[in-house]
Amino acid sequence: MTVLKPPYQYVIDTSALFDLKNQYPEKIFPGLWERFNEMCVQEKIIAPKEVLTEIKKGDDDLILWAEDYEHMFLEPCDDEIVILQNVLSNYPEQIILKYSTRSWADPLVIACAKYYELPIIQQELNDAKQYKIPSVAKKYGLECQRLVDFFDEEGWSFVNP
Repeated sequence: MTVLKPPYQYVIDTSALFDLKNQYPEKIFPGLWERFNEMCVQEKIIAPKEVLTEIKKGDDDLILWAEDYEHMFLEPCDDEIVILQNVLSNYPEQIILKYSTRSWADPLVIACAKYYELPIIQQELNDAKQYKIPSVAKKYGLECQRLVDFFDEEGWSFVNP
């Protein structure tokens, strides 16, 4: 199924957005944030709406940032829901029950990435026993990148003159 909808290039997970904010604060890395925000404006970086829901459970500046870029958080289409159902079949019942009463973006991130055939920017460690994004995404042939790998792929370099 080739569905690639330009200009989408990446799907980002909540973990990457939290780590971006915490490890690369805008006041210290303004150039990074300028480039990142521009990619969000251009919808080169997208996320399922459930990522926005997870962000809004916090109480920091990331909520304000997310509200400014709310257009990048997409509702899943019917085909993504079909993929989502398949993705959920790869999680053990106890994992699904653990998240059944709260927001859980991981399966939607994978479904979104699979539907659009895009790599996932995320910060989870690959641990098949934990059913994190990298291990489940691998079953769908999806590439996962950590933030620094994403920066490198984009050719971003920040040096003082």
